[in-house]
Amino acid sequence: MEQKRRQIEQQYIAPEMRDLNYDVASEDVGEILAKANTLPFMSEKRMVIVKDAGLLSGDGKLDYFLEEVFSIPESTILLLMETETAIKKNQKLYTRFKKAGRLVEMERLTGRALRSYLAGYLGKMNRRIKPEVLEHFIRLSGYGDRRYEGDLESLITTLDQIASISGEEVSAEAVDTFLDPFQTETIFDLLDAIAKKRARDVIRLLREFDAKEEPAPRILYMIGRQTRNLLFYKTMKKIYSRDGDIFKFMGVKPYEGKKIAAQSGLYREETLEHHYELLLEAELAMKSTSVSDREVLETLVLQMIAGQ
Repeated sequence: MEQKRRQIEQQYIAPEMRDLNYDVASEDVGEILAKANTLPFMSEKRMVIVKDAGLLSGDGKLDYFLEEVFSIPESTILLLMETETAIKKNQKLYTRFKKAGRLVEMERLTGRALRSYLAGYLGKMNRRIKPEVLEHFIRLSGYGDRRYEGDLESLITTLDQIASISGEEVSAEAVDTFLDPFQTETIFDLLDAIAKKRARDVIRLLREFDAKEEPAPRILYMIGRQTRNLLFYKTMKKIYSRDGDIFKFMGVKPYEGKKIAAQSGLYREETLEHHYELLLEAELAMKSTSVSDREVLETLVLQMIAGQ
């Protein structure tokens, strides 16, 4: 879908005129119609994007929107995208646009096409992935599940993150770092325990990682990633009021984003900044001292508890 949006933009909007003729509207009916009825500036076309159009189905002004939207100027390209909120085929928003011949359905990539696309995408970054690891990634991502809420773009965002910590070949361990439910939930639990100064729970959770034979440097990485996410969320919340926009910037799924948002309330921004400094020191200690990685990790979490 994102690729199609770019194609439309490149076809109709000149790069030098983009700032004047390309706009993103929220899911507010009044804002959408106002921007859609604005004429282009020194261009034949103007483009307006609504990124989560599924929310319009629950808007009390939907009927008014459907009365007005088909009367916008021909110079406006209004693109309503289905991203986080699904648009069902029996909903008025869907049926009216289909009846008007203004609906383009994009089927989700599956089977060989999906696997070929993902492997090719990694290939452009000089990364390889074995077929069994690719299957592992697809299964854990939930992309093949009908209930999967994201789109191909969000799947690629996750793949980018995995590739960023991989060498020439993407491993199952790298996939698990971002997608293993045990690791994701346990890291959330660990940061909760640290925030609430529950040292016993922290040690118990570290032992659970031990039972899974997770190396200390990898646990350190996951704690660091979660700390960065919490800090980033708190920083972005000062700028953006809608969590959905923040989650997109962060490249996380709505489910994970909601947990990050909830957990961020347990920490002050200054505390997270201090924790991040401790994480950098721990990473350096693992690489440059004779102290065992496990001892460095345990010292780190105790320091985080003390500084909370």
